[in-house]
Amino acid sequence: MIKKIISVVLSAIITAGFCGCASSGVAENSGSASNPKIASTSVAICQILDKLEYDNVVAVPETATENMPERYKDLPTIGSPMTPDYEKIKSISPDMVLSPKSLESSLSQDYTSAGLSSAFLDLSSVQGMYDAINSLGELLDRKPQAEKLIDDYNSYMAEYKTDSAEKSVLILMAFPDGFYLVATENSYVGNLVELAGGKNVYGKDTSGDENGFVSINPENIVQKKPDIIMVFAHYNEESAFKYMKEEFKSNSAWQYYDAVKNDNIVYLPSKYFGMSATLDWKESLDYLKPVLYGE
Repeated sequence: MIKKIISVVLSAIITAGFCGCASSGVAENSGSASNPKIASTSVAICQILDKLEYDNVVAVPETATENMPERYKDLPTIGSPMTPDYEKIKSISPDMVLSPKSLESSLSQDYTSAGLSSAFLDLSSVQGMYDAINSLGELLDRKPQAEKLIDDYNSYMAEYKTDSAEKSVLILMAFPDGFYLVATENSYVGNLVELAGGKNVYGKDTSGDENGFVSINPENIVQKKPDIIMVFAHYNEESAFKYMKEEFKSNSAWQYYDAVKNDNIVYLPSKYFGMSATLDWKESLDYLKPVLYGE
């Protein structure tokens, strides 16, 4: 019964940026319609659940960061966000597994094959995250907590001011194993730069992948002439940034960029800039303002 109720609720709120898939092989367990047992594969989702004051979380991802909420620090771990341990999740018998929508294409079928109900939160933008928070408030009977978070977001954005002189920005996501992707405005970091008042040279109309990234050679983007190049790491920040610094130095194509010649390259810390939206987004905007406007 719990599985059917959750599936109905998810179907009703898909348009709010919260997508789910339910499998027919999930066993009923001790959860309830308003208090389902949740396994989270994302630290960002754990932080949201913590702010919603939700206690019925039964498993969390393995993480090397210190960002796991105290509420969940002693819970069983179920592998990394990109490669969760399906057998371990099954042994815990959650009512639902929550993951970022950016991983839906790689995880959805595996959840279904494992007989696990799952849902994917749209964390590709700050607005998308708050749409997901609204949906979680409905699903988990945490409407007051969700409304408080949403009100705080709306108040902050109503007062947030950006400089009228936009600077054009090229955003690159670096991988430690020797390549990079261009982040469009449809990516989370692209969304942050847009909110901070920067102009991404690859806007929303750029045809990228489902997470807002595209592979483009420097020879093909030289005409974009960005004022600033921003780099963030997909993982292993130290190695990823080391690779990009060598790329800018050794690949002659980059020498045509004024941003490279003038050393207008900014390396964004993983603490605030990653694949998915987090509740640290205000700190991310605070970090970007002096980068864009020299304040």
